[in-house]
Amino acid sequence: MAHFIDKHKTDKGNLGINEVKKRSIGGSTMLVIAAIACCGILILLVLGGGIGFFSFSAFQHSQTSGVQAAGNQSAYGIANATVGELAPNIPITLTNGTNITLGDLRGKPVVLWLVTTWCSSCQEGEHILTSGGYYSAIRSKGANIVIIELYNDLGQPGPSIQSFAYQYGSGTQNPGLLYGISNLNATYSYDPKGYLEIYYIINSNGTIAASGSPLSTNLDSIVQSV
Repeated sequence: MAHFIDKHKTDKGNLGINEVKKRSIGGSTMLVIAAIACCGILILLVLGGGIGFFSFSAFQHSQTSGVQAAGNQSAYGIANATVGELAPNIPITLTNGTNITLGDLRGKPVVLWLVTTWCSSCQEGEHILTSGGYYSAIRSKGANIVIIELYNDLGQPGPSIQSFAYQYGSGTQNPGLLYGISNLNATYSYDPKGYLEIYYIINSNGTIAASGSPLSTNLDSIVQSV
C-alpha cells in the first residue's frame, strides 16, 4: 500500500490553530480520497475480473452448447452412444488419410476404443492389447479393432495417434487394427463426460453391446463379449 508523506516540514507549533485544523482536515480528506480511490480500483478490478470470468464462462457455455447441439443433431446425424442401441455412425480419418465411417465396418463386430494419447492407462492398454495375445483373440472372432484419438486429445498435448501406435503398441500394420482421429461431434457422441478413454463393443449388426473403461483391465471380458 502506498504511504502518503507530508511534504510540509514546518513545525505545527509555528502554525496558527486554524492552519493546523486546515492541514488536519486536508490530511483527512486526502486519506478519504485515497481510500475512495483504492475502493474504486478494487471495484474496477472486481468488475473487470467478473467481466472476464463472465466472458470465459460464456465462452465455455457457448462451446458446450454447440457440442450438445452437435451431439443431438449434427451434420452426420450423430446421437449419444447408448448400450442396446445402434452405434452412431461417426466419421473417422485413418492414419493413412482415408476417410471412413463406423458404418462402413458393419457386418463384423467392432471393438471401438477412444483414447487420449497422453494418458498412462491408454498407453498401458495399447501395449497389453497388441502384445499380450488379446489382439489375436479378438481378431480370431472376426472383429475389427478401431482405436481413435479423442478430439484434440481433450485439449492436452500428446503424441499423434500414429506415434502412439508405434511407441506403445506394434504399429499400424496389423490387419483389422485401425487407427484414426475423431472430430468434435464424434467425441461428444461417444465420450460426453470427457473420460480419458472409453471403449465400446459393437455387434456385427451395429448395435452397442457393452461399454466401459479402462480397456487394460477389461480385456478378458471384451474377448468374451465380442
